[in-house]
Amino acid sequence: MSDARVLAEQQIWAAVTDRAKNQAVNCTNGDVFTWKSLWKVCCCEVFDVEFVPFDENEKFDWVGMMKKKGRVWDEIVEKHGLYKTNMEKIVRPEAFDAVLHFGFPHVCSMNKSREFGFFGYANTLKSIGLWVGRLRDMKIIP
Repeated sequence: MSDARVLAEQQIWAAVTDRAKNQAVNCTNGDVFTWKSLWKVCCCEVFDVEFVPFDENEKFDWVGMMKKKGRVWDEIVEKHGLYKTNMEKIVRPEAFDAVLHFGFPHVCSMNKSREFGFFGYANTLKSIGLWVGRLRDMKIIP
């Protein structure tokens, strides 16, 4: 995960740091989490819904399920007085599906950035709550 604040901080750092010139570096929050732990935080703590355990090895058709939910989203927007959005413009189930089914453990290291002097960090599990709160404040999600 990459919190937008960390990404912006790293971009500024890279622009003004000689050691970072012409270097390719990763940008993540700098912590480690599992999708399973993230799912629990999103469901239980952020969206206040019951957590239902799932089998990580079972392939679920996110893309197919979400393609059928545009009208449901329109009803949610109307019910909660949200900013009128087209669900397809704010949701990318294809990207989520790809990330959940890499088929191998995906770990992204910030070591090179740290060796060059960038120490930006965000706690992913806490960051999710912050950004969901901002989306709620902007009336994009309920």
